[in-house]
Amino acid sequence: MEQKFRLVNDDNVYSFEEIAKKIVAGRLVKESLIWEPALPDWVKLRDYPDFHEVFAAYEAEAEKSLKKAMGTDDETVERKEMQKLLFDVSKEKQKLAFEQKPWLKWVLTTVACLAMIGSATQFLKTLFYTKEGQALLGTVVDEPVETIDIERIRMASGVTKLDEVKGIAIKKVDKKKEKDLLAEILADMKREDAMEAEKAAAETPKEQAAAPTEAKAEVKKKPASIFDKVSDEEVEQFRRSLLAKGGGYTGSKNAVVKDNTAKMAALPEELSSRQVAQVVKENSNNTIAYCYNKSLKLDASLSGKLEVTLSVLGTGRVAKVDTNTQKFKGTNLERCVKDLIKKRWVFPEFNGTLTEVTLPFVLSSE
Repeated sequence: MEQKFRLVNDDNVYSFEEIAKKIVAGRLVKESLIWEPALPDWVKLRDYPDFHEVFAAYEAEAEKSLKKAMGTDDETVERKEMQKLLFDVSKEKQKLAFEQKPWLKWVLTTVACLAMIGSATQFLKTLFYTKEGQALLGTVVDEPVETIDIERIRMASGVTKLDEVKGIAIKKVDKKKEKDLLAEILADMKREDAMEAEKAAAETPKEQAAAPTEAKAEVKKKPASIFDKVSDEEVEQFRRSLLAKGGGYTGSKNAVVKDNTAKMAALPEELSSRQVAQVVKENSNNTIAYCYNKSLKLDASLSGKLEVTLSVLGTGRVAKVDTNTQKFKGTNLERCVKDLIKKRWVFPEFNGTLTEVTLPFVLSSE
């Protein structure tokens, strides 16, 4: 059965011979990612045994071409030796001719001097009458030339693409996992509220700094107690708020859940693949691509598949981001992706509490 291969950022299907031709043409390198149905995931060409002989032949031919370009191949060396031999013979003939006709030496010397005078004249003309020559003498100042921003080019070199082979995965969350996730998300929300309160307290104007000690203690004490523990009652209230699309809920036991029955009836039961793909298309450049290109500045060889799972609330907000690829856990790339997705990605509302969306991205530095 003929093998069929796919390349990153390329929708075409290639045969073994077509991939081999691309390698020989220098369009693919050992670091290039490739996939075929027998593989569990994308791999680098250097790790695919069938192409080892192709790379060996390409490298041998490249070495031969390099030697030829540098003049160190056997044919060029032999030709140089022949030219040297002919030069030596010509020199001996010239010496013999000068000995037989002394005046010939003076004629040739005169011709050489005239040629040198002509060259010197041309050099002086170039020096004084051209823009380049005047710039060399410092008599003219060129307009500033726009320089190439190497950092900007480096930041635009990475390629990020959704892995269409594995595709987007959307799944409902079972009741037990939903409760645990909602508790974790609610605790995070309350923790963020507490941090904002502490930040606001730290930015209190100087005229309020002299307030009674009891009042200041109250400001510090109140936020700290918010996330001591998330009760089952708070989780249930949070769940009901999401079902009613009460997006402003903050975990208060006394929160009022609005009746949005009419609004809920018009919403779909779940997010669709099309809706998710649209959000990814609109946001991947300013999140996934941005973070990847930023990380390439630290490691130019960074590549592979980055799989992330988003916990999306019924309001469309991304409440939690997990990285499923062990290779990227704890890295600057992971931290950047998590932070920007939570801040920037917003999905359409749906008639549910929580759903999980898994997105596999292929990252390539070529």
